[in-house]
Amino acid sequence: MPAGAPGSTPVDRFFAVPMVLLALTFPVFFFGGGSGHTPGWLLYGAGLLLTISGYIYCALTRKDASVGGVSCAVGAVIIGLLAWTSFGGPW
Repeated sequence: MPAGAPGSTPVDRFFAVPMVLLALTFPVFFFGGGSGHTPGWLLYGAGLLLTISGYIYCALTRKDASVGGVSCAVGAVIIGLLAWTSFGGPW
């Protein structure tokens, strides 16, 4: 199994998964047209849910969320605000 980048932790590698989902949100909104609205919000919701579950895991096991967790949380907030202002809410 690949060890990842030098200096990265398993927690950092976990937070890469929601970051990819969050990064796919805007292309789905832009290129999905009217039909991209719901899948875009579903991708965002999945990324946000995995981010929150990662933080809960870190809190329960007393691990440090480190750079991966912080960048994922910041990305989720920025992407959520941009999606909300650009495309409206999920309903």
